[in-house]
Amino acid sequence: MNVVNEGLLKKLYNELKLNPKVSQIKLAKKYDVNERTIRRYYKILKDNGYIVRQSSGRKTVWHILK
Repeated sequence: MNVVNEGLLKKLYNELKLNPKVSQIKLAKKYDVNERTIRRYYKILKDNGYIVRQSSGRKTVWHILK
């Protein structure tokens, strides 16, 4: 069962708007959640059309659509 914290989701989206190159590890430490939680929230944003990944691997850059 996936529980979505809307407040954290909005914070992550705003972080991506400010810095599209921010790492998931840094965000996990900043918000005191597991890195897997950050990846799950990124997937929610991606599936709903808010972000798109422009590259892969360690040099991932996210493009904000909305």
